[in-house]
Amino acid sequence: MNMDRISLLPDSILCDILSYLPTKEAVSTSILSRRWRHVWKDLQVLDIDNIRFRYTQEWEARFVSYVNAILAQRNADCPIEKFRLICKEDSEYSLPILTWLDAIIRPHLQELYLYLDLVVGIDLPEAILTFPSLKSLVLKRGDYFDYYPEFPNVYLPSLKNLELDTLCVDPSKLLSGCPVLENLMLIVPDRFYGSYVYIPTIQMPRTLKSLIFEDKSTVDNDINHRVIDTPSLEYLYMKIIAKSKLQVSFSNFPNMVEAHLHIHHEHAVHVPWVPELLLALRETKLLALKHLTTLCFFSGVTFGIPEFPRLLNLELDVPCLNTDFLLNFLHNCHVLEALAVHVWKSDIFRQYYGPAPPTMVPNCVTSHLKSFEFRGYKDSAGQREFIAYLLQRGLALKTVTIHLTYVFGQDTRYDIVRELSAIPRGSTTCQLNFIDLNPDAILGDKFDTYARDVR
Repeated sequence: MNMDRISLLPDSILCDILSYLPTKEAVSTSILSRRWRHVWKDLQVLDIDNIRFRYTQEWEARFVSYVNAILAQRNADCPIEKFRLICKEDSEYSLPILTWLDAIIRPHLQELYLYLDLVVGIDLPEAILTFPSLKSLVLKRGDYFDYYPEFPNVYLPSLKNLELDTLCVDPSKLLSGCPVLENLMLIVPDRFYGSYVYIPTIQMPRTLKSLIFEDKSTVDNDINHRVIDTPSLEYLYMKIIAKSKLQVSFSNFPNMVEAHLHIHHEHAVHVPWVPELLLALRETKLLALKHLTTLCFFSGVTFGIPEFPRLLNLELDVPCLNTDFLLNFLHNCHVLEALAVHVWKSDIFRQYYGPAPPTMVPNCVTSHLKSFEFRGYKDSAGQREFIAYLLQRGLALKTVTIHLTYVFGQDTRYDIVRELSAIPRGSTTCQLNFIDLNPDAILGDKFDTYARDVR
């Protein structure tokens, strides 16, 4: 009954278990018993960071000794397949990063993750940029390419995942050498970050299936062109500042599953490529138009909302609640099951220039819509009318969740719950939920009891 069954497992399985732990914790298992003393030395996954060392005296020297000991004592016959290194410097003490990288660059290396927040940047060893077996490369924070006299050649024939955080070189020099790349995260900083480089054109590889793209470099209104010609794309997260000289071109995305757009533009100016982008995304199953993205519908230029025949989940951040805009959108989402609306500036009126919606109820509301979530509720007449519209006509609704803003007093919150709960519902199974966003609110027994009843 007291048998240690885990220790009876073969070393290969024990190493697989230890590979999910930070290396420091995996090494600490060597004190458990004689059976465990040398197990960690066969690890093929190393996850090293200096966070636990940084709050001790002479931590830099202790950390260097620790990493050197791990690399020296491990079994050289078990090649490293995954290496993760997180280093944050507080002084100009020089960590031997390049020596460590040289020690792990071997033919079996498949994944490399570097988060190097160093006082003095380093040049990434050129061998990493031509490594045939590398499948995933993640470079965060550090200046990895600033000190090359000439940018090296890049050819990574097996690389499928690439993450470049705060990159200060033209990414095309890297992307052109990744012929089978599928997942890309690219964050381009603004001119106030480190060694800023003006990048007039960024073209994404056609092989991509997932793209996370944040571009802050367009804030200066220079001439910029971003090309997303990726017909196999399934996931898109795009956050960009849309100045007037920014051009964005793209292909259609017939395989799109999930798209999140954060398009920042000032003074509700018309961004001509946004309607074209929405049309290219018409096959997506989830669409999130965040923060300022929907302002283009209130810019004084009329354009139609495309049909989304497969859309199941829609998230809209809007400057104000405009029923015509929302109903027009719903009429073009025939099988929509989940709708979330966030009114982020309901005190500002924006004129919607689109056409009046059809008088009939959208098909998705009567047949498919199962959940509705309203954030930023301020109890205006238009907001109450829209919620009543969905409650009365939503024959398939199961849950309606309303987030009350912090501006309401206790009695007002109770009145809101009572009035909205009294609205007749087209669905006999619909539950109405209220969430108070005021962390200091004392809801009281009256509100709590009523909230429980309406649920």
